[in-house]
Amino acid sequence: MPFASTRRRLVAWNLLVFALVLAAMVGVAVVGEVGAHAHAIDRDLRAAFAQAAADLARQDGEAREHAGRIGRREGRGDRDDHEAREEHERRPRAGAAFVFTRPAGEATVRRSGLATDATPVPDEAAIAAADAGAERWSDGIVAGEPVRLLTGPVSREGRAIGAIQVGVPLAADRLVLSRSIVILLVTGAGGLVAALLGSTFLAARAVRPIEEAFDRQRRFIADASHELRTPVAVLRARSELLARDPEALPPAAREEVRRLEHDAAELATLLDELLDLSRLDAGTVALASDAIPLADVVSELALQLAPLAAERGVSLGATTAPVWARADLARVRQVLRALVDNAIKHTPTGGAVRITTARDGDVARLEITDDGDGIAPDHLPRVTERFYRADAARARDAGERGGAGLGLAIAAELTRRMHGTLQLESAVGRGTTATVRLPIARE
Repeated sequence: MPFASTRRRLVAWNLLVFALVLAAMVGVAVVGEVGAHAHAIDRDLRAAFAQAAADLARQDGEAREHAGRIGRREGRGDRDDHEAREEHERRPRAGAAFVFTRPAGEATVRRSGLATDATPVPDEAAIAAADAGAERWSDGIVAGEPVRLLTGPVSREGRAIGAIQVGVPLAADRLVLSRSIVILLVTGAGGLVAALLGSTFLAARAVRPIEEAFDRQRRFIADASHELRTPVAVLRARSELLARDPEALPPAAREEVRRLEHDAAELATLLDELLDLSRLDAGTVALASDAIPLADVVSELALQLAPLAAERGVSLGATTAPVWARADLARVRQVLRALVDNAIKHTPTGGAVRITTARDGDVARLEITDDGDGIAPDHLPRVTERFYRADAARARDAGERGGAGLGLAIAAELTRRMHGTLQLESAVGRGTTATVRLPIARE
């Protein structure tokens, strides 16, 4: 189908744009989610640190008040009060699972929350820094779990009373975060699938009117070309009949008859090319896949076109190596004829056109080289387009009328459908080389 590649490109571009937008949105959402989780953890740590600092300040005040009341409370009362304070210290702080407190002047660290007496302090260096008045955020390991830590000094009435380190486990939070990211990714993948289906539907709807118009144009060209073949054939036959006896014509009419014969031949060629294009676009051209002896095809064609080359003063030679290609014999002849005829037309008098065959691994290679003026670099990529004529890029005989610009286009399309390639290499003033590569035929 001629517009299948167009639909695929539309779907691919729509999907690419949607994927980029979706990736940006998912990326922003993931970054925002990570940032929100980190901010929530730091906020909880800050609140837990403030609560632990308030408890330490209250305990410091109670200790000083208790020291001033010597003898007022003894025995069991003192022990009950001390046990109550220890129980209070061991209760988990809001937002924190681990609390490590080192009052000023003490060498040991008090533990509360989930921290037991055997739980090591996750960041001793941070507590030492807090003794010097520095606050520090860090990460550590407590009971085999990663935790986020906040360590800082605590003061009361301008006097340092200790250092506190609070921590929150990250495993549960990371699990929630990972689940959120997975949900975002799965949603994004579902969006891509929906976008693929929607883009396919919209591309088909968008291309359908163009495809219908193109199909009407193709049918018109095919019908018109078919209907014109008969009158053109009659015109060509009559011009050839008149040209057989030029002596019977007035001198002024002889040149006009010659031109009429040339124009009729070109018009017949154009109609054949238009029919070929319409069949290629409709997909009705059936191509065989036979073993083709390229050396024989080239030798035969060189003999057929030798008179045409001699008429133009161009030498035509062939250097063939025995190589077999997997292709359609009639279409290989058509491609080769178009390329050689094009080379002869654009080679000045005294020049040469050379045809060679060779084998390159699993590829059968045909090369047609001419001594023309070459093709300018800005025209070279487009010479195989339909109806493209780079007249200024190649030497033309004075008064000669060129073709419609379909021969190379048909040759390139036929080569592609035979699973081959057509490559043109040219340099201004140094000629042009057309290289046809076809699949090799296995013996």
